[in-house]
Amino acid sequence: MKFTNVADINKEISRLQVKQETTSMSLADEKKLLKEIETLQVSKRTAEELQLKHGDLNSIKQERKLISADLTAKDKEIDSVQKQIDEQAKVVKKLSDKHSSQRGAVDDLIKAREDLKDQLDAKFKEKGELKKEFREMTNEWYQAGRAIKAQKQLQFEEEKKKRDEEHKEWLKKKEEEELSKTPYEEEMALCDYLADYLTKTYLTDAAEEAEKRAKAAEEKAKADVVAVKDDPFAGFTAMSKNKGEDEVYFGKGKGGKKTKSSKNKAAKPAKPTFSINLDLFDQFGMLNLSPPTNLDAVQASVEELTAKKQWYSEQPRGSVPTVRDIRKKKEEAAAKSNGKSKSNLGGGKKGNFDISKEADFVPLGA
Repeated sequence: MKFTNVADINKEISRLQVKQETTSMSLADEKKLLKEIETLQVSKRTAEELQLKHGDLNSIKQERKLISADLTAKDKEIDSVQKQIDEQAKVVKKLSDKHSSQRGAVDDLIKAREDLKDQLDAKFKEKGELKKEFREMTNEWYQAGRAIKAQKQLQFEEEKKKRDEEHKEWLKKKEEEELSKTPYEEEMALCDYLADYLTKTYLTDAAEEAEKRAKAAEEKAKADVVAVKDDPFAGFTAMSKNKGEDEVYFGKGKGGKKTKSSKNKAAKPAKPTFSINLDLFDQFGMLNLSPPTNLDAVQASVEELTAKKQWYSEQPRGSVPTVRDIRKKKEEAAAKSNGKSKSNLGGGKKGNFDISKEADFVPLGA
């Protein structure tokens, strides 16, 4: 058990519940967190039973201390009685030497000594009974400890068996989910994305696209226009004062209202310039293809992407490495190289700069 106190278990459960409610995590981490909360709930009952057993054991210990104290007191009484017997024997010996005629007194002392012996035998008998009781209580204490240990072992084995079964079930479900997916679905989607990007960026005529967008905007504007009833400007026409001027007059005669309009010249769409960023180089590398280096090679690259998608759709599952596998290998290689660079940077003494050492310079890349 991680905790043996009920208060500590409740505190840990509250902390894990707050973490679950306030922290974003993966499904596996959340299942692991829920499993840990459930384990703490189960151990809570075991901790309560353990506290009860500890209470019983403490009471047995207290009784054992009391019995030990009684035994010590009885030993002291026996020692005092023995001392009295010895003193009485000395007195009897003196009296027998000095007063041989006083046999009656000697008989009384002998009787007193016999009585003391009987008392001593009774104390020894009581001491034996106390030892027997102490031995029985000690055996009960050891048996209770063995029972608790056996119970913990059984609980641990049951929990381990349950965890193993849940893990096997999770692996089986994960394997079924992977088998239900289309093989190399991510790779085919990447081929579609790259082909669509190259087509829209470099192969589609920009002028046609601009004209289509303008028509769509004009149709949308017409659809948004609301017909005006009782228009006060009905019948007005626009006329220019002089040719070449930007001022336009509205009105039926003299004194018409004057507004200004600016000449809008349609900008000719610029011819797209060819440029490929580093991200596209990386994505083409994931597919084991080379990106186009000029505008004339874009069409061939789109055809290669289409053929690559068809090739992926014909490959059986697991026959070629996936994009995820390639990315994982690159991340591991980058992590190893970063670890080596950090170890090289930390190898020198602090505060000593040497221009001859490469480790004193920050690396420019992975």
